[in-house]
Amino acid sequence: MQGAQTTDYKSVRTLLAEQAATFGDKPYMVSIDQDEKALSFAALHRLGNRMAHFFKERGLKANDRVLMLSENSVEFVAVFLGVQRCGATIATANVEMNRAHIGEILHAVDPVLVLVQEGLGLEELRDPNMAAAWIKLGNWNESGGSTGFFDVLSTFPDDDDIAEVCTPDDIAVIFYTSGTEAKPKGVMQAHSAVWPNYDATADCVDLEEDSRVVDCRSYTWLSSQNMSLGGPLARGATVYMAKKFSRSRYFNWVKKYQATMAVSVPTILNMFLNEPVDIHGNDIPHLRFFMTSSAPMLPENWNRFEEQYGIRICQSAGCSEGGLMCSHRGEDRKIGTIGFPLKYQNVRLLDEDDKEVPDGQPGQIVVSGLQKSWGYLHPDGRVEKLPLEHRTGDLGQIDEDGHLTVVGRLKDLIIRGGVNISPTEIDNILSRHADIIDAAACGVPNKIYGEEVVCYVIPREGSGLSEDTIIAHCGETLAPFKTPKQVIFVDELPKNERGKLDRKALTETWKREYAVEA
Repeated sequence: MQGAQTTDYKSVRTLLAEQAATFGDKPYMVSIDQDEKALSFAALHRLGNRMAHFFKERGLKANDRVLMLSENSVEFVAVFLGVQRCGATIATANVEMNRAHIGEILHAVDPVLVLVQEGLGLEELRDPNMAAAWIKLGNWNESGGSTGFFDVLSTFPDDDDIAEVCTPDDIAVIFYTSGTEAKPKGVMQAHSAVWPNYDATADCVDLEEDSRVVDCRSYTWLSSQNMSLGGPLARGATVYMAKKFSRSRYFNWVKKYQATMAVSVPTILNMFLNEPVDIHGNDIPHLRFFMTSSAPMLPENWNRFEEQYGIRICQSAGCSEGGLMCSHRGEDRKIGTIGFPLKYQNVRLLDEDDKEVPDGQPGQIVVSGLQKSWGYLHPDGRVEKLPLEHRTGDLGQIDEDGHLTVVGRLKDLIIRGGVNISPTEIDNILSRHADIIDAAACGVPNKIYGEEVVCYVIPREGSGLSEDTIIAHCGETLAPFKTPKQVIFVDELPKNERGKLDRKALTETWKREYAVEA
């Protein structure tokens, strides 16, 4: 599957200057939680120029790292893009998910400057033995009265568009997306990959200058940086940004700001299914679709949501190392799939012998192209360059229409008697039962087959579901060797920091609670 093509290099400095000249004082980023404070395209360009002078005075060079510890805010966005505009490296970490590892991240990044949001209790993590200066991120106010870093910036000129210090091959961004259990590892993206990611994202969801996007995900994640920061910037669209998801307010935001696209994750959409809100697509005709990513949306829940709310869902998928990989184009979607490769991307499906599999057969998804990240920053500060192709660890399958479907993870495969079983296939069958809210299958140790299939189920309250009923339901569709041999009822399924199912945790729970009985 190929969507790849070439593109001329465009720096963030050039992008900010072009958009400021085209869109001027039009709002680019509006922070819902900051009393709707707006950052215009022109103001973003001026702030970038001020940062360039500030960092030039400090002797900033290409690949020098600035670490920003902050929640979503207008100030976060301005610094994130401003440091790249200068040609240095901006490093971000989710302060909520990675709090236990911030000290380690500090030493790995080894920044020349740390910009920290007040009130998060992070100042106590400062290591007096590190040379990096710490500056309060503060508050930006275009009409005056800025504080912290932005007060310092106010003394520098905003109309002198001095050159960036980087080349396309230098590092633009380091982002952390893990850290709840394992040691977090930074992913490094070169300046040359920034524009392809932004342009391809805008292209795949048909963003235009009159588009209005609502998002509440953390901008420390690559998917948010592309979908609702970079893509809108590339097309002159406006983003309405919240710090966190709010079930009671989300659709109010969509309605108030006349959103044309809302960005979410499957967990959010499932919340609206399990605890419905009084809204329908007819009430918000301006909303073209929900774009969801970060985890597969179960087809049954996908259908239920569209039927219940009259709002179309489109799925995209990617990874930190490979960038946004595939997506449905705008409103066009095929339920259960992740669409087609984005431009600048090459996607291949390989078998265990590294041979491309025929259409209709599962294979490991391998990506390459201009959007791919440069490498890893390990916890010890060591840098590792990625190969030209990145093996995602996901299993994909191409259907008769050319759509790609994620059918599981290599590490999640259940190997029963030497036969590979995708737990996602079983999840999909379980989700079709009207009395199952959510469910997940996993492999557990078995003396005869090596592994056996069990499933964890969240039943609808008062449904009276039994183990026999669920096994019979699965047996109507699944082959006997794929049908779960045990059903365990639970109130919730374990999720990681991104809201993705933690299948490994299910297996470990089974080992603790049932292995002796088995």
